[in-house]
Amino acid sequence: MRLEVRHLELVVAIADCGSLRKAAARLHLTQPAVTTQLKRIEDHLGGTLFLRTADGVKLTPTGQDFVQEARSMLTQLVTLERVTRRNTQSPSAPTRLAGIPAYHFGLLVGALKDNVTSRTIKETGTLTALLTTGELDIAVMRQFPGTPLTLPPNVGHRLLTREPLFAGVPEQHPHAQGPEIGLEALADDKWVMPEPDDSGMNAHFARECAAVGFEQRIAHFSSEAHVVLTLIRESGAVCPLYPVGGTPPGVARLPITGNPLVREVVLAWRTDAPVAEEIDDLCEQVAAGYLKLVEESEVYARWWRAGGEAFALSP
Repeated sequence: MRLEVRHLELVVAIADCGSLRKAAARLHLTQPAVTTQLKRIEDHLGGTLFLRTADGVKLTPTGQDFVQEARSMLTQLVTLERVTRRNTQSPSAPTRLAGIPAYHFGLLVGALKDNVTSRTIKETGTLTALLTTGELDIAVMRQFPGTPLTLPPNVGHRLLTREPLFAGVPEQHPHAQGPEIGLEALADDKWVMPEPDDSGMNAHFARECAAVGFEQRIAHFSSEAHVVLTLIRESGAVCPLYPVGGTPPGVARLPITGNPLVREVVLAWRTDAPVAEEIDDLCEQVAAGYLKLVEESEVYARWWRAGGEAFALSP
């Protein structure tokens, strides 16, 4: 007998699942088949990899060493397959891009010209997984204070913009005509917030509100901009708004004093992808395009010129 990839996968599956039954389901095998295969592997190696317990199985010290090496080898095989496929692709193969639906995403598509395929994905975990497996070459991601990105060693990253979040309030709000608003001034208002996700945005907001002495009264959840703006106008609710863009009738967009609410827009890329050689140029093009958007956004441009630029672009 010789150890094969399927043997490594079987042992790792048992270790991950903690039981032969669950491992069999994961591998689409019967439990007797998994038991037989494991016995053959252990007989071949001359040692026991798992101890049978009332709750399932537990790795022996020998098993722990085996699983550690098996995981490493399986990872290397995935890398070998991905790199080989990359090397056999046409030099004109498109760059695979995904990211959050931010203005940076569209600017990056433009910077990559026609040789790109793209899709918007909000979930941080999904973007990270697709970069890790090599199904993406580059991604526009976000992180909020308290929930930093966790990227693998073969993925590079760079901050594009530290964006303040402004307050969207109805035009009849007592503070709607001011140049900015303190977060504490929104303590008695009903809020519209996006659906909670793995970005940490909602938790960041809750912490900042608590820091100035109040708990958000969230009345509505929506991630659709047109719904959010309608709720501001029609129900008198308030909400966070990203700074870029015009302000529709019936709504005031106000900077929040001290910029307590912020997201960092991050460019992440696989270091073994051809696009890695273009990162400096791409970042310059995205930055130039973003600056034009700032100038087209009246409230943001005023904030930017009043010292906000240093906040937004500082590393």
